Amino acid sequence: MSGSENGARGFALNNLWRALAAPYQNIGAREGGISLPMSVSHGRLVLAASVCLLMAAAALGVGLVLLRQASYGPQLPWDGINYITVARNLLAGNGFVDLYHEPLTLWPPLYPAMLAGGGLFGIDPYSLAGPLNAVIFGLTVLLAGWWLRRYMRSRILWLWGCFSIALALPLVEMASQAMSEAAFILLATLSLTQIDTHLKGGSRAPLILAAVFSALACLTRYMGASLILAALPMLLAARVAPSEKMKRIAIYALIAAAPLCLWMLRNFLLAGSTTGRRDRTFDSFSFIVDEALRSVATDWWLVGSTALVLFALVIAACHAFIRRSDRKSDASSKVAWRPLRVFGGFALAYLILLVVAIISGDDTLHGLQWRYLTPVYIPLLFAALLLMDGPLRYAASVPRWQGVRAIAGRTFAAVLMLALSLHVAWLVALNIRELQAWNAGERQEYAAPRWSNSESAQYISEAALSGATLSNDLAFTSFYANGSTLHYPLPCEPDRLRSALLDAIGSGEVHVIYYFQSWRGSGCSPQQYDEMESALFRDPLLEPVAELANGNLYRLREGELRSAIFHSSNAPVVGKSFDVFFNESYGRRLPREGWRWEKGSAADGWTSLSDQKPSYAYTPTAADVGYRLRASLYYADHFGNRMKAITEPSEPVQQDIPKAGMGAESQ
Repeated sequence: MSGSENGARGFALNNLWRALAAPYQNIGAREGGISLPMSVSHGRLVLAASVCLLMAAAALGVGLVLLRQASYGPQLPWDGINYITVARNLLAGNGFVDLYHEPLTLWPPLYPAMLAGGGLFGIDPYSLAGPLNAVIFGLTVLLAGWWLRRYMRSRILWLWGCFSIALALPLVEMASQAMSEAAFILLATLSLTQIDTHLKGGSRAPLILAAVFSALACLTRYMGASLILAALPMLLAARVAPSEKMKRIAIYALIAAAPLCLWMLRNFLLAGSTTGRRDRTFDSFSFIVDEALRSVATDWWLVGSTALVLFALVIAACHAFIRRSDRKSDASSKVAWRPLRVFGGFALAYLILLVVAIISGDDTLHGLQWRYLTPVYIPLLFAALLLMDGPLRYAASVPRWQGVRAIAGRTFAAVLMLALSLHVAWLVALNIRELQAWNAGERQEYAAPRWSNSESAQYISEAALSGATLSNDLAFTSFYANGSTLHYPLPCEPDRLRSALLDAIGSGEVHVIYYFQSWRGSGCSPQQYDEMESALFRDPLLEPVAELANGNLYRLREGELRSAIFHSSNAPVVGKSFDVFFNESYGRRLPREGWRWEKGSAADGWTSLSDQKPSYAYTPTAADVGYRLRASLYYADHFGNRMKAITEPSEPVQQDIPKAGMGAESQ
């Protein structure tokens, strides 16, 4: 081969490499760099190719989510069932009411409202959750890739970034669940990109859009407040007049925080808590850090983000050292610090707020698990790409005639390209492994075949129960049961069983469903689990209805629960003793346990008559006229269990006894 042919081939390969690592048209100039000459037609061709590749990455992400849901639908954890229950209650006209028939306070309302929106077209919230989250994830890939296009000078690195987001296991996993994380990640990314646009140009339109998206993110998850915490210091540090700076901060803070504040005020007025009742946890700071390290050390995070960020930091440090000694280096190889600060600032604010939430007693988190770290996945990935983009551009810009430096630069670029290729191959392999597990029904939790195809699910779906139903797996029962039944949790302690049945009896017929091996259960210990199973089996007030493969169904014997105590007369009168008696065939009276009297009705509630002595007799007063009376008593049954019995409500208290025949005599 001649020397001219070798030179031509070397020139062609060099141009190919420069084309892969070159900046987009005008991007280098906007960032203070030097853009390569490019014709208008060539620029349009590059733009069209970029759009096609970005659409392909988004389609890949949507396809992965839909493939996971193809066999058994989206993953259905306990939180997912609660979201769907709220959406169904919203469609039924009950408002934002959760699994426990209480006002929704544990989460903001946007995601269940989105699920309920499908009801306008006859789509059940659960049927909508899967495709909705798939579309949301596709939009996230599009948005993230388009934003990266503004700053990534290396096209091959940009392309790798787009597909690595579409293949990111934590993001695909959360989009495959009937949960709100996918929507939160999209809204957070929209808000951050608009904040970056505002800081770059100073226009108020992006600032208002950023505030709107922040408000929507806060209405999706309470952790959306981290967007506000991250944005305010950035707006405060902007180089503008103090008066203009205060106006921008006021506009953003008012729009972003007002909807969340109104929702939290509603929660406090209805439930006495701004973000729901959460039990105090005892997780130490060292435990939280340990859980975080375990999360980022898993193959999902280690492959996708953790190792990549560490690698990028090393590259950026070496790049900064070399550039300082090379004053003739290309200015376009500098790092884009502004977007790096925007996304890095959000990641820091989010993690700080998350740690504070755990330490303050949020028992729904249990450490920094990977699910709660997912919103910072894209910001960390962006930071790594931005830190690697400058060194890669610098390596590609070293002239070939500079000997060792040129060889080192091209060797670095080749190693980086090889590492990125292996990274994508690893992501593909992990996604294939996960797809196999999903298609085998190993990831769907309550939507898994062991639940959806179980005899219990089929029975309670066909039985169409009414009244009230108690179960040791409230989420499963409420999701699969048809009919108008109200669902209540079965207590862990057997001595609370009768009280739970009493609370539910006002709703009509009462059933108890007990599952032998519950996925979530009721939070009871194994010992309590066995004790409750035994108590249900031997309780004479419960009648077995069906013995199923994975559980039993009982029905409360009509009228039996209240017959442990009874009253002598059903018509109380002012000034006359109203007596009740205990039926000793049910057990024995407990020492130091007295009678408790109440007045009211099932519709208006009951008020304790605490000023009365704990006696079997009560003498109504004029203040009791029109009210019904009832009495309750704790006793020990024949098995030694502490039980509670309550009388049927009496007739309304009358002022005096009507005289027989009075009407005839008056005539």
